Amino acid sequence: MSSIKTVDKWFSEYIRKRDTQSGAVRCPTCGGVITYETSDAGHFISRRFMNTRWNEKNVHAQCRKCNRFQYGNQYEFGLFIDSKYGKGEAEKLLFLSKLEYKPMPHELKEIAKYFRQKIKEL
Repeated sequence: MSSIKTVDKWFSEYIRKRDTQSGAVRCPTCGGVITYETSDAGHFISRRFMNTRWNEKNVHAQCRKCNRFQYGNQYEFGLFIDSKYGKGEAEKLLFLSKLEYKPMPHELKEIAKYFRQKIKEL
């Protein structure tokens, strides 16, 4: 049986590997250099909103300073999301985050399995 904590672990690993697979890259919010080892899986919309918690557009490798001490630099993060995915995507994520969602235990198991597989495909 998977838990939210288990899904978070696999999701974080996937995001950081996805975004840093080419080596050192720039933090999407401050431009600092980050690697897999020095990055967090930074959320544009807080993890407390379950409907966007594991949304791949909502989360990107981010420097630890921005993620942990700058509240994710949310404004800059929104600008980054709109530049990467198209104007209005940050607003769509905000709307989506307001929809109620509580994952069932069987869903958590499937979500964890999905991200474990995506890690293998990188």
